Amino acid sequence: MAKFSFELLLIMNKENTTYKDYREPPWSENKYDISKDFWAVLAARLAFVIVFQNLVMFMSDFVDWIIPDIPKDISQQIHKEKVLMVEVFMREEQGKLQMLETWKDNDKKKGENCNNHSPRLSRSHSGSLSSCHSYPLDV
Repeated sequence: MAKFSFELLLIMNKENTTYKDYREPPWSENKYDISKDFWAVLAARLAFVIVFQNLVMFMSDFVDWIIPDIPKDISQQIHKEKVLMVEVFMREEQGKLQMLETWKDNDKKKGENCNNHSPRLSRSHSGSLSSCHSYPLDV
């Protein structure tokens, strides 16, 4: 208790009590205004936050770059599957193309056979095969 009362007496005997803050002292022209030290500390804090934020961002990007999302063996397998799928699609398209060509060849042969055995067509129908083949029409 003696220690407490001694400190209390020291505080009571002082004319001006001060506290730790970044303000102008009471004897200056601008009493208790924010000092230049306050702005320097605030700028340092802001600079630290910005630098720390960018450092964390670049470190996370570096770690993402170092550690792949997909293991190498799986990415190779995916690449092989893509190559196989392209080959399958190419074969399928070639099969469709061959099928179309055979249909065209068969239509040409049927058209030639039909024109050879049919009677002479008039000039107005000479280019059409409608007289040779009958196609059902939906009306």
